[in-house]
Amino acid sequence: MSAPPFQPPLMKFPPITSGPNVRRWQTQMRERGWNITADGDYGPISQRLCKNFQREHGLPVDGIVGPNTWKATWEAPSTMPPPAPSEVLQKGSSGEHVRTWQRQVDSRGWPLEADGVFGPKTESACNALQAFKGLPVTGRVDHETWDAAWLERVPVTV
Repeated sequence: MSAPPFQPPLMKFPPITSGPNVRRWQTQMRERGWNITADGDYGPISQRLCKNFQREHGLPVDGIVGPNTWKATWEAPSTMPPPAPSEVLQKGSSGEHVRTWQRQVDSRGWPLEADGVFGPKTESACNALQAFKGLPVTGRVDHETWDAAWLERVPVTV
């Protein structure tokens, strides 16, 4: 799917940028699988997710939705997840795999400290991500839930 034409002004914060193009960008980010509310206000949360999107997709990280970030929001392919751990991550799990998953979930919009400990907050973020992505809500990070933290729903161009 081609990006709709970019129309200035640039979306940046501060101050909060508002309007239908902000809502359109936020809606597309949400459709891709990022946890963002399409409220039409480009504030600190939109800026944080924009920077994370830019970093993940190899764009200059400035937190500004300009023509290149706008286009990539519709056209950049999904990033591939790292290999999932062999064990299911669940409450009581700890280690680098937990920390990696926590970082990714936080970067996609589910606020979570990457401490490497799968406690109640990680379980809650897991449940929220699973519900958002249409997965069975188990609070456990299996291969499908691991991949869902990275994969986006993007149109396939032919």
